[in-house]
Amino acid sequence: MSNNRSAVGHLGGGDAPPCKQPLEVIETEQGYVCREFRRTPEEATIFSVHRRRMEAMAAASDRLEADRHPCTLRWDSETSVGDVYWNDLFSTLRVTYSQLLKKWLVVPEGERYVFGSASAVKQAYEYGKQAQEQFDFKELAVHARDGSIEKTVEHPFLRESITDANVKFNR
Repeated sequence: MSNNRSAVGHLGGGDAPPCKQPLEVIETEQGYVCREFRRTPEEATIFSVHRRRMEAMAAASDRLEADRHPCTLRWDSETSVGDVYWNDLFSTLRVTYSQLLKKWLVVPEGERYVFGSASAVKQAYEYGKQAQEQFDFKELAVHARDGSIEKTVEHPFLRESITDANVKFNR
């Protein structure tokens, strides 16, 4: 951590979001499984198993909100993701300029937590990319000083279009 970066957790009065794995609902030999998404599925914690996909999706939705996971991947097959459902708390991470602090801040849209601050927008953008990757935010929006959005960086799940019919997802 550089001297320029602030990992202040209570600037806005809130705590950092939990750094949890995304969820996934996938059909296995046991049924429809709601579990952590891991590159190596054998390492994933299984939360529940259901006979129907709708039941598994309902369980994943409840867990998504209650345990604050960033998103749920709904698999249509072993290699194809049908859709990604995002937790609203993880929809947008912003790099924005604070007139009060005279610094660039990396904050979730609700601004309850500051992931980092820097004097230069480039450094704040780097902090933002790191936080987006670590906490699985859907998008990183980089704002100009006037508040307009200059750049938006989507989560790799979206950039790689894993829900397109002709794209096969490689864990």
